[in-house]
Amino acid sequence: MTLVPALRRASVAAILFLGASAAQASVAFHVTVVTERVVKPGVKTSLPARETQESDVVLGPHYLSVRDGMSLSMFDFATRRRYLIDTAAGTYDGYSLFDAVGFRAIELRHRQGIAGMLQAGKLEQHATLPVYEEQTLSVQAPGRRGALVPQVLDGAVLWSLDGQPLLRLGIAGSPVSGADATAFAQFLRYTWGGHPLVLKMLADGKRIPADFTLHYQEVGGTATRHFRIGAMTAGAPATYSLAAYRPRPLAADASPLERVLAQAALLPPLSPQAHPALRAEAERLFAAEKPFEAFLTLLEDHFSTGALVDKLSREQQRAMQECQPIHDLTRALLAKDKEGVAAALAAVQEARTQTGMQQPVLALFEGNLRAKLGQWPEATALYLQVLQAKPHMAAVYQDLGDALLAQFDAPNAWRSWDAGRAMAPGLRQFRKVNDFERSLLADYPAFFMDAMADQPSTSRPASSTNTAGSTNLP
Repeated sequence: MTLVPALRRASVAAILFLGASAAQASVAFHVTVVTERVVKPGVKTSLPARETQESDVVLGPHYLSVRDGMSLSMFDFATRRRYLIDTAAGTYDGYSLFDAVGFRAIELRHRQGIAGMLQAGKLEQHATLPVYEEQTLSVQAPGRRGALVPQVLDGAVLWSLDGQPLLRLGIAGSPVSGADATAFAQFLRYTWGGHPLVLKMLADGKRIPADFTLHYQEVGGTATRHFRIGAMTAGAPATYSLAAYRPRPLAADASPLERVLAQAALLPPLSPQAHPALRAEAERLFAAEKPFEAFLTLLEDHFSTGALVDKLSREQQRAMQECQPIHDLTRALLAKDKEGVAAALAAVQEARTQTGMQQPVLALFEGNLRAKLGQWPEATALYLQVLQAKPHMAAVYQDLGDALLAQFDAPNAWRSWDAGRAMAPGLRQFRKVNDFERSLLADYPAFFMDAMADQPSTSRPASSTNTAGSTNLP
């Protein structure tokens, strides 16, 4: 439909900013979402053609909650944490907000890579359009530009980007404060998605629409989600409480990964005597003329406490310099190309055979070499083996988290990183994940924005001794 510029711009503004001066403290509402799918001929899918989901949503100060039946999701922007609560069992699992954002950023790059391969194979007709990848993940690809284009319909506005419909927005709605509109956009961002430009427009509109439709493209077809908002009330609770619930206990058949991460979350801080004890063991091994074993013990100390391998006597330094297994190991770990890494892997496996398969540092190094070769499940198994024997070996949680993220398990990746950082906040191995979180904060600030504050909130303390935040950022 052709727009009559002045009149239609006025209509769009009226729809978006109706009652913008009104303000409410916080709101709760019921939302019904009807998903309808149209599948291309010949495409098989297990997804239903039509499904309905009912949810109760609270947009509280600094948090939002979404209840679907017996499942309750809490998103806490003041602590950058989220909780999945089983109300029937009275239990919950806790996660980092970073995992949701980090996964989407990586998934977008992954999907872009697939689209590139399809295009190179002249199969671009099978690739999802970039605008719909952004709509699904609520993240925008770097360098992509464009503006939403409105088309006024009968009682609604259809907003499109790159010629593709994204949002059909009805006239009816409830005026709310800017903070509540921002929180409403956060609800969509973390649950159903929405293109970043669409969510920004909804946040700026200072109202919660009574009905709207989001358009998506899925593999082999399209999907539309029709939202209807009702039973809206003002004055949500100022805070929430987990007091009625307890952390979910381990199941009898819990996986080794779940057992390691659950144990890590409950571990007391490493004893101040850990470093002196490991250093004393290294001294004993030097005295017994076992420099290779002493070297491995010094590394275990470093990976557990962050202590540097220093203050060695001249005799100890000479013993290490003359120890061929140490030279073989360090040279192997410096391998870069695939053939060199494969040879290094064989060398480390031989060293494990000679020293003992349970030796934790060598098991860690084998895991790292397997990770370099893309053997992520095998690397994960080795990291778990180390942590089952040495749960306070903090640096291994960094490597385990890397392996999990490479397998698209972002929630457990951050559980692993957070556990390691809580044990040894200053360990240099965690600089990489700290930098990654800084980049997520910089590139996707909307995911972390506290609607009731001018700036994104601070993060939870990582430990009782480091209160700079769960990421230990300055």
